[in-house]
Amino acid sequence: MTPQQIALVKNSWRNFRQVEPKAVGDLFYSHLIHKNPSLKSIFKFSLERQSKLLFDFLSTIITRLDRINDLEDDIRLVAATYAGYGILPQHYEMIRSALLWTLEKGLENDWTPDVADAWLAGSVEVMHIMKSSMSKV
Repeated sequence: MTPQQIALVKNSWRNFRQVEPKAVGDLFYSHLIHKNPSLKSIFKFSLERQSKLLFDFLSTIITRLDRINDLEDDIRLVAATYAGYGILPQHYEMIRSALLWTLEKGLENDWTPDVADAWLAGSVEVMHIMKSSMSKV
């Protein structure tokens, strides 16, 4: 990721965080399950809990996005937890797609092609770390 992309992700996340986490979680998980019904059995926790976990994970990553290598152990730990829930490497593209869709809906006019490209670049980096650690599980 370029420094400009990192700044775009951080600034857009700051704006996005104004949205109620439960509403974001509802939108994200509803879209994810609607597009990928096979994932329904994986997400067994309450929507409120899952929304908080999603927000906390994203906030941690985005806060230190400019030092992503410092986060690799944390990202690998999350990947191991996800693997325990039954999330497989092939599910990550589905999750990324739902995340980008949710961000687009939440950011509305602030979702520009540059912001979309920045989020895509960031998600590729994070999911690469997650997938590589899952292949070692």
